[in-house]
Amino acid sequence: MKRILVTAFEPFGGSARNSSLDTLRSLPERIADAEILKAEMPVEYAGAGEALARILRTEQEISAVVCLGQAEGRGSVTPEVIAVNLRNGSIPDNAGVRCSFDPCEPGGPDGIFSTLPVRKIAERLNGKKIPAAPSFSAGAYVCNSLMYAALRLTKERGIPAGFIHLPLSSEIALAEGKASRTLSLPQSVLTEGIAEALAVIAEEIG
Repeated sequence: MKRILVTAFEPFGGSARNSSLDTLRSLPERIADAEILKAEMPVEYAGAGEALARILRTEQEISAVVCLGQAEGRGSVTPEVIAVNLRNGSIPDNAGVRCSFDPCEPGGPDGIFSTLPVRKIAERLNGKKIPAAPSFSAGAYVCNSLMYAALRLTKERGIPAGFIHLPLSSEIALAEGKASRTLSLPQSVLTEGIAEALAVIAEEIG
């Protein structure tokens, strides 16, 4: 049985919701021939990686790890190509930690490439008329930090892992008074996009 672990982040930065978490909660329990395991991650530089490590220690039979995050201001679903060994943010994380040009892992690789089929995911979504494109920057906030941790944690197990950023959902944009000035996509489109991405991953892992 294929089992794909999908994570998403809690709200942060003063928002009451996070489009990645709304998307995670809306996913079915099975996609294609894979069981979908769901986990909510803290928006914490250290805490997110630690939470993922605990799950991977407990859940041995995982076929792939897909981390989701919200990228307000983007207008498409963007699977990330690379995580960099850098923590930096204009705001603190939810634990009150503020990083400025700190490493994710002292002495670790400068960058680690996603092991998900990034191009195929973007192509599948575009074929379904869902705006999508590979992204070459996951930023340096907690999303990038978790992607870096996921790739380090899954290397020895030999399972694919990576990160997909989602735009703000139109529903959140409306609720927060941002609809006229922020790119967004309807929640139904975000859910369909991630479901299609997971179907591609399920196909790839055989």
